[in-house]
Amino acid sequence: MDNILKSIENSLQNKNWYSALVLSLILPDVCAKLEGNGKSSSVRYPEWFNTYLGKKYNGFLSGNDCYSLRCAFLHEGSSNIETQKAKDVLDHFVFVANGAHCNRFSNCYFGDPKYDGKDFLQLSVNNFCQDMIEATKQWLNDRSINKNLSDMLEIHESGFSICNAIKIQ
Repeated sequence: MDNILKSIENSLQNKNWYSALVLSLILPDVCAKLEGNGKSSSVRYPEWFNTYLGKKYNGFLSGNDCYSLRCAFLHEGSSNIETQKAKDVLDHFVFVANGAHCNRFSNCYFGDPKYDGKDFLQLSVNNFCQDMIEATKQWLNDRSINKNLSDMLEIHESGFSICNAIKIQ
């Protein structure tokens, strides 16, 4: 888990916004899965988000809308969640590298059909990712999941050599 958190922090430091956002959006799913509760992603993700970020984003972003963003962005490369089954109230997300965090717009008209009349949330990518990191650290402090951490993907510095894989007699 530390490697993922460090990767997000490095991506933020290098202004690699898309990488930071992708990794941040998977955190609730990874954490909830590691708890081993057997629930589907569409159930466990919003529950985790609401538990660890619900108070912070109350009135702006629900667990269902964040899960819908995760699905739209990771599977379609989109910030439009209008067709996502899990969505609550939002239609769209706007991420900014520099600018205000948590600005919610409802039924506004900007002269752009992509946003006109829609409910959307503007988020600072840096703040959102930092919030996800802090929530994950809080979750790690709250849970004892060492057994399941061994199942996490690990990137090794070098590959296994063929000699090590074959038992030589």
